[in-house]
Amino acid sequence: MTTRNNNLNDDSLLFPRESKPFGRSWEEWAASWCKWLLQLPKGINPSLDDTGENCCKKQEDVNVWFLAGSFGNVAPIKRYCKIPKHRSILFPILEKEDSFAEDVDLNYESELRLRAKQFMDRVKNLELIVDGTKVQRLYEYRVQSPIFDLNFPVNCVYDIEPGLTKAVCDGYWVFLRPLSVGEHVIQFSGEVAMIRNDTVTNQFKNDPLYAHLKENIDRNASFVLEIIYQIVVR
Repeated sequence: MTTRNNNLNDDSLLFPRESKPFGRSWEEWAASWCKWLLQLPKGINPSLDDTGENCCKKQEDVNVWFLAGSFGNVAPIKRYCKIPKHRSILFPILEKEDSFAEDVDLNYESELRLRAKQFMDRVKNLELIVDGTKVQRLYEYRVQSPIFDLNFPVNCVYDIEPGLTKAVCDGYWVFLRPLSVGEHVIQFSGEVAMIRNDTVTNQFKNDPLYAHLKENIDRNASFVLEIIYQIVVR
């Protein structure tokens, strides 16, 4: 495994928050990541993958490789992924996406933005470890996307009808410069407080996608995830 001893927040590893990687803002990249993930059906969606076998699906950008998190998990998820050299890596540690197709009680784009923001305002913990070294100042990388068009596929990850809708996502993002050729480990985790009986908490508790978290939410009132990627850059 490749190891690094330098400050993992310097510009040699992470793109600065104020930068425009490959000519696009972080906000635009967040929207692109969200469309990539949610326009993939369940059968090949990398967020539902416990091994990493789907990490290569629809990786069409020549400069950036997307990594998925999960829809919450109690035990750590370990994935193995091969990434071409010279690709930067983008993923959220935690993010909340909202759309009119899912949030049927909302009517205005401002309401979508607010609901996503309010959920992410409850983040209790963020952690990122790259090759054994903890990355600092993660709260500086909060990003909310612009409103974007999202086309849910047949058999999408949510139990909703396929079709076009408007969406937004808000979260804490990591945008890594290309890693060196060889083996790397990227580990990230996060926790969001769940307010009992509010709209989002009830959505989680009533959605089969989050059934595995119901007991955890009832007991701890938290949404949690932990992902470990074993990366081979070649």
